[in-house]
Amino acid sequence: MKKFLIGCLIVAMAGSALATATACPFCSAVSLTFSQEIAQSQAAVIAKLIESPPAALLAPTADGPLPKGKFAVVEVLKGGDLVADAGLTGGDATPIETIMLEEKPVGTLFLLMGVEPPNLIWSSPVRASDRGVEYIRKLGGLPEKGPERLAFFQDYLEDEDETLARDAYDEFAIAPYADVRGLKEKMDAAKLLSWIENPKVQANRRRLYATMLGVCGSEDDAERIGKILSGESLTPEQLEARSGLDALIACYVALKGPEALDLVDRLFLDRQGRDVPFTETYAAVMALRFLGEESDLVPKDRVLASLRLLLQEPKLADLVIADLARWQDWSAIDRLVTLFKEAQADNIFVREPIVNYLRACPLPEAAAAITELETIDPEAVRRAATLAGIAGLVASGTSAPADEPTDPDDNSGRGLDAPPPDAAEASLPITVAPVLADDDATDNVPGHDPTKPVVESPAPAMQTAPAGAPRWKWILWGVVVLAIALVSRAAMRTAPAGSR
Repeated sequence: MKKFLIGCLIVAMAGSALATATACPFCSAVSLTFSQEIAQSQAAVIAKLIESPPAALLAPTADGPLPKGKFAVVEVLKGGDLVADAGLTGGDATPIETIMLEEKPVGTLFLLMGVEPPNLIWSSPVRASDRGVEYIRKLGGLPEKGPERLAFFQDYLEDEDETLARDAYDEFAIAPYADVRGLKEKMDAAKLLSWIENPKVQANRRRLYATMLGVCGSEDDAERIGKILSGESLTPEQLEARSGLDALIACYVALKGPEALDLVDRLFLDRQGRDVPFTETYAAVMALRFLGEESDLVPKDRVLASLRLLLQEPKLADLVIADLARWQDWSAIDRLVTLFKEAQADNIFVREPIVNYLRACPLPEAAAAITELETIDPEAVRRAATLAGIAGLVASGTSAPADEPTDPDDNSGRGLDAPPPDAAEASLPITVAPVLADDDATDNVPGHDPTKPVVESPAPAMQTAPAGAPRWKWILWGVVVLAIALVSRAAMRTAPAGSR
């Protein structure tokens, strides 16, 4: 058990380090941006290749030291004194030597970044075209944040220079959603829609463009997005545009308003008698979480009505129970008590989130229900309290009480590749984590199994927090719960049948 708790904390700390890279509600950065890399370095230069690595060392089967190229500094972007002190500039400048794993013509320009002066250690070279050099030069003069910063990068989205297009996307991916909204008047809705409908556009970028279109688009644009959602009159190639489904759903509702949820319910959430891929339903839940927290275009009561449809699906109900409690929808008590009583081996994991929903509910019938359910499955009630306590303590930066060991026997039936149940939801929250989604989670394309769930960030812990609580705390919590869920499910699989 001690190793289990330590493992959770390690994973949590790793998760917190990634928090700053996930600001766009449906986007995740592919890599550090040029601006981030330069900021983290102590020196940065544009350098020209003057000597390529020996061809023999570049061969896949080559033995010996790693190949290195030699570079001459053309322009110093940062750390001029450090570069000069290292003797890398001037008439008798020493060339920079650094690892280079591909062959490029002599004279090719690269971005190099160095750390640990005075003997600077240089990064692998990043190829920079003439346009790329101009792009990099301008980065230092941009505002640190805000719509005006994004206005610069918007011009490079889907640029013919893939390096610039990727960097521009990553800048949007880490930008606050408020900054994206602030760019509304400078967005080109027609261009965004053309990118969304282009099957060759990457799924992660389509998510960004759908998010942007949801800010600046029209009702006519919503109709075209609606056709993508329904797959209406689309060729197999055009169906590629349904990747990034979570952002497309949010875009459609943002443009069309509350009535749009009727189509969302029919296509993705009302699963009675219909075979709806799990990934599509999960994408709809992600979109609704975003709309319920980040937008006032749809009344929260209407969002909750859509989420409650999943309470008719015993195996999926845990996806929305935390949201109902977060938004103080106590109308589901009777239904959840029934779900707890009727839970079978394939959905036994639903019991912990139900208990925590009831704990968060201030109504007397909720307390009475907990007392009743404890007679049916006292272990589930105890696990719910324990897991909620661990998640809350880690998120708040305190340590777990020594006299309450964690029981990892969290029964679950969806498998390790499904999103973890919200077993650690306990009290009421103020804010929701940004919606994150894997690029392929909703792709309906050949070679992808749409019935196979994808691990994504769960809903945030229902811990009371200040309205301005840092985003990383919610992401940290999500990582902790993911670790707990994975370990507990593994424990369930190895437990004797009679103990489940």
